[in-house]
Amino acid sequence: MALVVDASVTLAWFLEGERTGFSEALFDQVERVELWAPAIWLLEVPNALLVAERKKRIQREMRIEALERASALGIRIDTAPVDMKTISALAERRGLSTYDASYLECAMRQQFDLATLDRALAAAAAAEGVPVHAPGRSTAAQVRRRYAALRAA
Repeated sequence: MALVVDASVTLAWFLEGERTGFSEALFDQVERVELWAPAIWLLEVPNALLVAERKKRIQREMRIEALERASALGIRIDTAPVDMKTISALAERRGLSTYDASYLECAMRQQFDLATLDRALAAAAAAEGVPVHAPGRSTAAQVRRRYAALRAA
């Protein structure tokens, strides 16, 4: 099974105050699920960690370690050229930032599920027909498909 993960999910793996049961359960699946992200992920994650350091939420050493651990996750970066008009139209239609719309567009184009802790992104993905993995958002069909994929792996 392939899954697009946004920065909110991956940051929760490295920032103690952001961890949830959902993010931890997803982290437990990292080795069995093919994780993808748009190229913006490579900028969002380090930026959020740097902001956390500047706000004294984490130490510099923790930021560097988190960057090393994030790099080791094996998240595949979608290198398809960004279609600015498509991203902008999707962001406008669903009330998202273009950053968030890039995760949704990646999931739609690749026909992958999307994992997020962002409620607006989860709602937009559901409205676009993209299967969403978010706290409290699993449908019975999504659960069946997820566990069938895990059993096959």
